Amino acid sequence: MAVAAAVPAFAGGTNGVPPLATPPEHVVQVPVSFTVHNTNQTPVPCAADGRTYTVRGHIVAPEGALDHPDAATLYLHAVTLGEYYWNLDIPGYDYADQQARNGHVSVIIDRLGYGSSDKPAGAGTCFGSEATVAHQIIGRLRAGDYHTDAATAAKFSRVYTAGSSVGGLIANVEAYSFHDTDGVINLSWGDVAATPFTAAQTADVVARCLAGGDPDTPGYATFFDNARDEFYFNSAGPEVRRAVPPLHVDPCGQIESVPAGIAADVLHLGEIDVPVLVMFGSADAVFGPPALAGKQEAARYVGSPEVTLDMIPDASHYPLFESRHLQVVSDIDKWLDRRPS
Repeated sequence: MAVAAAVPAFAGGTNGVPPLATPPEHVVQVPVSFTVHNTNQTPVPCAADGRTYTVRGHIVAPEGALDHPDAATLYLHAVTLGEYYWNLDIPGYDYADQQARNGHVSVIIDRLGYGSSDKPAGAGTCFGSEATVAHQIIGRLRAGDYHTDAATAAKFSRVYTAGSSVGGLIANVEAYSFHDTDGVINLSWGDVAATPFTAAQTADVVARCLAGGDPDTPGYATFFDNARDEFYFNSAGPEVRRAVPPLHVDPCGQIESVPAGIAADVLHLGEIDVPVLVMFGSADAVFGPPALAGKQEAARYVGSPEVTLDMIPDASHYPLFESRHLQVVSDIDKWLDRRPS
């Protein structure tokens, strides 16, 4: 039985989970859930509470693809967000639906502490445990061992991992700790190139976590809570900026384990032995200068047989919010198409 703490509210006073895009014709969106054990079996030295929880999300796929499953990509969101980042309820910005129309299966989830998934105490989860949870989900996707509204749970012979920002950190840690993913897509995570803007925002949120969290969400605090637009956007239009949901609060244990995650990456990133796609926006305010940050990160995957660096013009730390959204869709589609079946 999964055990959950009280659900923290969204910053800005929204208690509901933001909706996903309605799937278009010939695309299916199937609710799924995974029973996971919140342990840390990675080189990241951080604490987890060891309890059992439920991670919830959706499989978004071409109609009929789940009857003859092959490959799927597990998508891991960043701080302040949820699974909705990967299928925004904004016309033209429904990434997972767009990839389904391209023939790809996406598994989009709320990570522990976010959205519809269970909420450990804020100090009960960290990036080592998040990578261990991702490892468990990959195994369950391969085995068909998860709950689904479909008639049967599809078994996928190939599973790729994709992460946005700290989701990219989690994907890295998972890949070199367990060697069970078929490829890694790192969207905007850089270990060694944080900007002064990021340093200031990190100091602010860590101070709030050390004080016990934000007043209304003990153990949780909202990263970048006073700098949402600079964090999220560069070239996004006003309609997108208005439609993107408020910042979600973040588990303090995850925030406080960022340095440990970076230290593990510095030691182990070269052990990743599968193809890697590194994608950065050219106007990323979090890591910079972005072109150098992208090159530095890509160069450190020395054990990978194939590393692709993709810079997205005019894009922020979150390229899926931005004017070049369709370039992101196209470039990842092409990268996935090149993977052997």
